[in-house]
Amino acid sequence: MAYEALSRKWRPKTFGEIVGQKHVTRALANAISRGKIHHAYMFTGTRGVGKTTFARILARALNCKEGPTPSPCLSCSACVEILAGSSVDVQEIDGASNTGIDDVRRLRENAAYAPAGSRYKVYIIDEVHMLSKAAFNGLLKILEEPPPHVIFVFATTEPNRIPDTILSRVQRFDFRMLTDEEIFTRLREMAEAESIAFEEEALRLIAQYAFGSMRDGQSIIEQAAVSGDGRIQASLVEELLGLVGTEAAIDLVHAVVAEGMEAAIRKFASLQSRGADLKFLFLSIVDVLRDAAVWKFTEKDELLFRHSPSSLARMKELCALRAREEWMFLLDIAFRSERDVLGTEFPRLGFELLLLRLVNAPGLLAVEGLAGEESTSVPAPSPSVAAVSPPAAASQKARTTVSKRVPAAGPPGGDEDVWEGIRRTLEEKKKPLLVALLHQMRGRLEGGEMVIACPHQMQLDRLREQDKWPVLVQAVEEVVGSGIPIRLLAEAEKKSPAVDGPGGGKSDPKKMALADPMLAEVLREFEGATVLEVRPGPRRMPIPAVADAEGQEPDKGAEEVEEPE
Repeated sequence: MAYEALSRKWRPKTFGEIVGQKHVTRALANAISRGKIHHAYMFTGTRGVGKTTFARILARALNCKEGPTPSPCLSCSACVEILAGSSVDVQEIDGASNTGIDDVRRLRENAAYAPAGSRYKVYIIDEVHMLSKAAFNGLLKILEEPPPHVIFVFATTEPNRIPDTILSRVQRFDFRMLTDEEIFTRLREMAEAESIAFEEEALRLIAQYAFGSMRDGQSIIEQAAVSGDGRIQASLVEELLGLVGTEAAIDLVHAVVAEGMEAAIRKFASLQSRGADLKFLFLSIVDVLRDAAVWKFTEKDELLFRHSPSSLARMKELCALRAREEWMFLLDIAFRSERDVLGTEFPRLGFELLLLRLVNAPGLLAVEGLAGEESTSVPAPSPSVAAVSPPAAASQKARTTVSKRVPAAGPPGGDEDVWEGIRRTLEEKKKPLLVALLHQMRGRLEGGEMVIACPHQMQLDRLREQDKWPVLVQAVEEVVGSGIPIRLLAEAEKKSPAVDGPGGGKSDPKKMALADPMLAEVLREFEGATVLEVRPGPRRMPIPAVADAEGQEPDKGAEEVEEPE
């Protein structure tokens, strides 16, 4: 007898064998029991969660000799034929290969005829989102007024590509991704029944990296069983998938936070030379940073991902090297770097860029005394010192001075002082886009309210955006006092002769740069960016006019050269 893949051999045959989709099983079983069978169903969800398998079970439940019943007998002629895929009344159609209107026209013609020997004709169209617009239009009429003996079951991984006119004529069921525990339980049952020796940690690794797909988990365990000659070990699974063990991921994170960029790059190169898959390496780094942040905040071992006793001890030693706010910040950096690592044609460079960001991330110290008295200032230990410090010193929380700003009861000075104070407050809040917008405006206290003026109404409207207005109001209240209203005014800019006229003073380069609308757009596009330094560019000097051979001078100012600084 020909070998049968485990994913086919262990395909569920009844509703009771379906794993993890109880909401769909319960709804359709009740519908069949009560005789409320819809003429069209839409099954959506990621790959390997049971959409097509469920459609076949539904076809057997509807056509079983004992049915329609939610528990088909699997022994009558209809059940046997559907199980074998030889029933002429149950047609499985690949939507990716039958995309045209002609294919749908043939389907409509065949659907008009009564079933050959079953109760219903069931059409299962897989990957239905691949149908053309004309094919979808061809389905509309038969979906709206179907023959009483026809049931349609559509399966798709991309429901967003299905026209609304189709969705409105079907009952939709969303299949969820399976949990690691659900996949692990099923894989263990399979391994025991197939006499495959296994390590529990190996099956848990497979379940974790099946990413919610039972079929992917079954394919991995089958490949691992063949590679291991009937025995599945965790080390074999790691090698097979290009995974990075927890210990190796901890080593890399330790190199980042305690040893510097050179050690991190060398460790990364070593892991890559061993065949580590960059996707799984990235996920492992994120897992370690997540565990470090969670443990520093909670100190609860049970909230961490699975660790051996040795790796758990190493995790706690690693956690001692940084404050909890720093771990949270490092996790945020890694999480936001997914596109740079996994969504680029140069993943190695993307990963090295991630390591650079982590190594050079500014140290965040534990901030205490925000609500009480000012805390004392203790300098943050450097990574190299923290790596060799004793546990007591390494676990001591560093502190930083917190300068408390008490809102003034009234205006702290003239309009210029108030306006500068508001902008400085926003700079401290790390809101560079707001600062750039305000540098294009003028502010003054007038009639008991804060007036913000700008020649362009569009720029004023941007201040009222949801992510800017509350921050601006808070900054104004901190500088001027609470309860002061803010009025936005569109008025022409008044130029100061003392500044703009001949011989006027030089403007602040940073203020001039922040007043540039182009820079404001750059700060808006790259959220979180800030202006660190403004350097003057090379001065452009006109070329002296030189008479040509005919005694004529070239156009003045036609060319300029750059004068080096």
